[in-house]
Amino acid sequence: MYANKRFIRSFISVFLSLLLFVLVSLFTARLLLQVDNAALVIRDIDIAETFRDTEFAHYIVSQINSLPFNNWVIDINDVEVLIKNEAVSSEIEEILSAYISALNNNDLDYHITNGEVIDAVTRLEPEISRFFGHYMTAEDNLTLTRTLDDVIDFRGLTVRGILYDVGINPIVPRLIVSPFMIWGTGIFILITLCFIFLTNIDSISKAFLMSGIPIVISGVVYLLTGVVFCSYPDLLSGMLHTLSRLTGGIMLLVIRYGIVLTAIGVALIVVSLIIRLKNETPKKPPPRHLRQSPR
Repeated sequence: MYANKRFIRSFISVFLSLLLFVLVSLFTARLLLQVDNAALVIRDIDIAETFRDTEFAHYIVSQINSLPFNNWVIDINDVEVLIKNEAVSSEIEEILSAYISALNNNDLDYHITNGEVIDAVTRLEPEISRFFGHYMTAEDNLTLTRTLDDVIDFRGLTVRGILYDVGINPIVPRLIVSPFMIWGTGIFILITLCFIFLTNIDSISKAFLMSGIPIVISGVVYLLTGVVFCSYPDLLSGMLHTLSRLTGGIMLLVIRYGIVLTAIGVALIVVSLIIRLKNETPKKPPPRHLRQSPR
């Protein structure tokens, strides 16, 4: 009976550890998809190399060079520098945030308007003026916005249209980007940790160990994934190689989160070892003069 009870408790502990690994991995993945990370990701994408020989790149460069107020000969590398500018990437992040909000509100017909683009261009006047070598006026901002609309087609860039082009059902991305995904997963992690400690209530050191191991494994998985994508892209081929150029920024975050998770897991394991060593250390007998004499 005792052996069966011990087996069941061990089985539950292992199951909870596996569940903790899955939950921690999902929670970290959701943190990576925060729209607040968009600017960082944009600033690290190899835009020029990825789009250099595409028809879209040639078209947009041609349209930019044909603007009446442009005083330079601009190529895709210049466009990349502009997009990666901190102020510009932050404005793009705000646009993405608006799309995410529309998705959460089930407003699938939302699209960025010319007015919103003009407002963004106006806020970016110093950066755009340096880009064109020309002090931008209100009329220039309107002309630039119309050119961007011609290239991108704002009216056709709806949430519904983007999801259709990618081939994704709206339910999936809405679930992923929902803020409840973070809170819900975080709550489940806390509940799982509580059950791990309750299951191992008679061995706190084991509870810390069963909590630390899955977190370490999750951290190592994220860390290795980020290192491979960032440091060894030549080992990848085909779509993965292309993906490594597009996701360089987020892979730096993957490495960062991997390090944090690994450190947390190692800390829990160290606490487990300290508790175990403390429990296994034999207690010294009291001094002779404090011992009770047998009666």
